Amino acid sequence: MRFSKKSFLPIAITTIVSQSPTAQAITANQLAEQFEAYKAQQAKELAAIRAENAQLKQENAALKKQFEETQQQVSNNAEAVDTVAENLESGTGKSGWWEKTTIGGYGELHYNNHLTESDPRERTNEIDFHRFVLFFDHHFSDKLRFFSELELEHAIAGDGKAGVIELEQAYLEYDFTDWASASAGLFLMPVGIINEKHEPDTFYGVERNQIEQKIIPTTWREAGVSTNAHFDNGISMDLAITSGLKLDENYSIRSGRGQLGKQDVSDPIIAARIKYTGIPGLELASTILHQTDMEQRQTGIPIGGGTLYEAHIIYSHDIGPGTFSGRALYAMWNLDIDDPTVKDAENQYGWYIEPSYRIPTPMGDVGAYGRFEQLEYFNKSLKKSNIWSTGVNWWIHKNVVLKGTYFYEDKRDGSSNVRGFDLGIGYQF
Repeated sequence: MRFSKKSFLPIAITTIVSQSPTAQAITANQLAEQFEAYKAQQAKELAAIRAENAQLKQENAALKKQFEETQQQVSNNAEAVDTVAENLESGTGKSGWWEKTTIGGYGELHYNNHLTESDPRERTNEIDFHRFVLFFDHHFSDKLRFFSELELEHAIAGDGKAGVIELEQAYLEYDFTDWASASAGLFLMPVGIINEKHEPDTFYGVERNQIEQKIIPTTWREAGVSTNAHFDNGISMDLAITSGLKLDENYSIRSGRGQLGKQDVSDPIIAARIKYTGIPGLELASTILHQTDMEQRQTGIPIGGGTLYEAHIIYSHDIGPGTFSGRALYAMWNLDIDDPTVKDAENQYGWYIEPSYRIPTPMGDVGAYGRFEQLEYFNKSLKKSNIWSTGVNWWIHKNVVLKGTYFYEDKRDGSSNVRGFDLGIGYQF
């Protein structure tokens, strides 16, 4: 007969107990006590587990409630954000106008020391806060914007004072698409290099070049409408119809600006520009501008239409530790004048070339330039000049510049040559 290990232990215990009554009683009591103690321990542990389980259920319910409340809060916040965005887009939000309005400006102070060679007594030695300009721009929406510039020239304006207060720009711009927009109001004409971008820290020389003063009467603004289209290949085009110039018996282009103060608009200007910037560092542009009646049917001088042709190139390239830049511009007016005594006024032109080199230093960028200008313009008589100039710009901040210029003007019309130097400071923000 075979016994398994499982059946042997109970048989052995039974045998021992049966042989000793006393041992049987003691063992039975002990077993009973141990069993009761075990039952009590199990009951206690079971009660603790049940209590812990109840607490976990309670905490789980609280967490579930908190999660549901958080979800509801997130949903409420998202709805609130959508509502605010819709309100801002529709213009009914409570955000202040100042959040979409920017203020900026620029200014320049000049010191001029010029000497007429034929007469040392004819000397310019003066200081002038030439321009103080403030920008005010506002975005009505992502598509509609307003731009303006208010300018004070020569520090003080009024009767008998050198200065004037002028509204230089005030126009609305609207985006039809990502690549096409239109403007209406008072804006700068799309011609030349510095007519539209003329802040003092953006060009070399204390004074602006003579070509873009006498031939392109910078800063030249008119009132009207314009359109702009720009494409991914770097080509952009502008077309504008605006108020026009009004020449008098001096036949001076610069003096023909009306400044939009009850200006005659009998004959408008049509201007078209094409520009290419598809290669980094390169800008090529050309403008054709035509006005059918250059005297606005008012002055009675024998002049008909006029056409301005302008082309320029700007190129910049890193060489060594700095950047080489070059600018060149040509501009010419063809005027239809029916008076043989002022035929010299029919073709007024000028061109310039300007290489420069700019290098960064621990104290700000420093740049040096040279410029040659050739100019023929009319103001009572024909004026001819060759102008050489050179100078240094020191940008103590990217938008703050100190300038120095030396120039020599050879007047080919027979009047006296002029030489001198200029010092200046300029800023924009």
